[in-house]
Amino acid sequence: MGTSAYLRTRADQPTPGSTTTSNPSAPAICRQEPCQTIAATTLADSRIELVVDANGTGARLKIGADRVVESRLPGRRAVLGPKSLSCVASALSACLIKGSLANGVDSGTIGEVIVSRSGKWSTTSPIYYTTTEHQSLVNVTGDGAPELVAVQRGNSGYYLQAFSLDGSDLGCTPTVPKLDRLPGWPEPKPDQHQLKTCP
Repeated sequence: MGTSAYLRTRADQPTPGSTTTSNPSAPAICRQEPCQTIAATTLADSRIELVVDANGTGARLKIGADRVVESRLPGRRAVLGPKSLSCVASALSACLIKGSLANGVDSGTIGEVIVSRSGKWSTTSPIYYTTTEHQSLVNVTGDGAPELVAVQRGNSGYYLQAFSLDGSDLGCTPTVPKLDRLPGWPEPKPDQHQLKTCP
């Protein structure tokens, strides 16, 4: 996985209903004690928490009081931390969970996106891989919904790569020698016209 210079996706095919729990009487928030809330934010009127099991063996996104979505990242040997969660409110509200890979085999960052449609939260299929720690949700196409933007490291510098939330490649910006030359840095955001074929 660490040999590619640009973002790749891993399209899992989850069983419908398997990623979201909405039973208010017994949400499966913690499966191996002691659990820890490592990151939290607020989206609209809902508090959103990233809860990790003991030793990082599992993780879940808790949305409000009774909605729980399982994260696939611990199963990919990703390490989650305080900067692993970010959410955006837009025409399609979404949360990004990302974790670092440092297992002796792979390095970089993997991420997954959880979206809200008609009040129901579910995980999108792609798993995103980037060669740096920078992944974020920003609106690139102007349609009001977020895209995933990642900073990639190439042979001669850095560039941004953008993906729609279904995993479709929207293209990459030209390579620049330093991070601070990337569009929008330190909050990378390319204009749609800057996206060309990726290296």
